[in-house]
Amino acid sequence: MNCLKPLYPILVGVLAFAANASVGCSQEATPAPAETSRPTFIDRQYDGKTHVMVAPYLWGATVKADYQFPIPRLPRRHHAGPTPVTGAVEVGPSQYLPKLNSAGMLAFDARNGDFDVFGDAIYLNASTSATIFSNISGPLGRQIPLTVDGNAHLSTAIWELAGGFSLFHSHDADLSMILGVREFPMTLNVDYAATVGKRGLIAPSGSLTTSDYTNDVIWGIRGRAFFDNDRLYVPYYFDVGQGTNNQTWEAYAGGGYAFDHGQTIVALWRALNYNGFPPIANVQKMSLAGPLLGYTFNL
Repeated sequence: MNCLKPLYPILVGVLAFAANASVGCSQEATPAPAETSRPTFIDRQYDGKTHVMVAPYLWGATVKADYQFPIPRLPRRHHAGPTPVTGAVEVGPSQYLPKLNSAGMLAFDARNGDFDVFGDAIYLNASTSATIFSNISGPLGRQIPLTVDGNAHLSTAIWELAGGFSLFHSHDADLSMILGVREFPMTLNVDYAATVGKRGLIAPSGSLTTSDYTNDVIWGIRGRAFFDNDRLYVPYYFDVGQGTNNQTWEAYAGGGYAFDHGQTIVALWRALNYNGFPPIANVQKMSLAGPLLGYTFNL
């Protein structure tokens, strides 16, 4: 055995090398578990479960409208009935917000897989007073000045209900086709005092009530596109509508932020336009456009 002592260092080195090699081979033979990626907001929306969200919001829309309404006892135009008073109005949020009696704005969305149902409702109840300056046609085509002082009470609601089907969705974006209805009932009560001509020899007064109602079938697209961090995203929407007495379209786009708990906050620019009303309708054109701020809650 003594003759083997000079070989001890060599044997120890060989054994140490073999041990290290076997450990290295065992490590290579057992690969590390693959790292799983976290589901994105879009992934969670399309996971096959039912997701219900409600979103109260504020829409500071500027309202533009072309209108006409008849005043009895004004000089008749071609004996075809009361002469209509026509005009245009543009009202911003700072002008109508102090005159609101009540208002509410709410949207909801219920999704299960590729199908979803969503809706939107706006209710306004306002009182205001205004003076309208216009002209009516007199003898030989002369224009006679007309002044109308009025107190008005407006009650209106715009609501829509639609269903959607996903045409495309990935981890970071989706696109849906939508089909639904939008309704716009409006009732206006006006107490008026009119002055015809510069001397006011004719001064009819009274009250009138008008009601306009639109019912449209709408179709279009909507969706969201997220950035890499799965927080910031761009929501978008566009539809066109057709009814028996008007045409309409609506669009919005902007930015949103998704929180870890699934709720979101959005800031948009939204526009809603009505046109194509019959000649006898009180409202001839109407558009609402302005910034919107909303927050979604999960139910």
